Amino acid sequence: MTHFRPIELKDKPWMDACRDVRRNPFSALSFSSLYAWKNTYGFSVSGDEDFFAVYSQHDHAYYVPCGKKEKCLAFIEQMCREEKNPHFLYLTREQGEDLKRFGFHLILRDDLSEYIASTPALALTEGCHMSNSFKMKVRHFQRSVSYTVRLLTEAELPGMLDLARTAEAESRGAMGDWNVLETELNAFQALGLWGIGLETADGRKAFLLGYQNTPEEFTMTMTKHDPSLPIQITAVLVHEMACRMKDKYALINLEEDLGLAGLRQAKILYSPVDRLNVYEAIR
Repeated sequence: MTHFRPIELKDKPWMDACRDVRRNPFSALSFSSLYAWKNTYGFSVSGDEDFFAVYSQHDHAYYVPCGKKEKCLAFIEQMCREEKNPHFLYLTREQGEDLKRFGFHLILRDDLSEYIASTPALALTEGCHMSNSFKMKVRHFQRSVSYTVRLLTEAELPGMLDLARTAEAESRGAMGDWNVLETELNAFQALGLWGIGLETADGRKAFLLGYQNTPEEFTMTMTKHDPSLPIQITAVLVHEMACRMKDKYALINLEEDLGLAGLRQAKILYSPVDRLNVYEAIR
């Protein structure tokens, strides 16, 4: 039986080296995401120097193994011998076709597919297409609220936790939201995270966190804000972040919609230029 153990911060160099972002592009397979969500989803890891596989207790599934292709396929074969009905998540279509030889069939997971937007478009660069709804939200906030934006420093992270506690008291977040944020802020530098903070003239605050998923793509992970700020605040945070990133990253990964129709619709308003389709393989 393959041995799985909890994911630790010291695993980052190993797991980063094993993951080929061209073959495994999903943000859910990045170390930053796996580590931040490890308690919520019950992640554990197995592997050796040039491959790893992750098991999710929440999904009762293995995330597609990353690393040397021969070892990844050998792992899948082993799971097929050890378990009656193993299943795998976060496969591309191409990877799913590889698993058909083991008797799997594919299911497209709309709720886990990731939305990719143009960074210059979110920065409202002239000549780039962006939905009128997004433009109106940003411009309305900019006309009605005086604010400043800065890059977050580690010294400000405790204040971000306090802000999140206030937001949590007002409205329950997504599953595991608080634990994930606390994990991200406690390992902020080690995970390669960075973020922006926004503060209005009357002292209300908001922030956005994220990390580099590929050399061309930045991934958003978390936004929090003072509950009294207008509803446009999330769009404004995305816009302000894009303004600072447009010369470094061509794309921004808005991540999966978590099966929430409202969240999916909100991401459509960001005029995504691509969607990374996630497949599940079951027997």
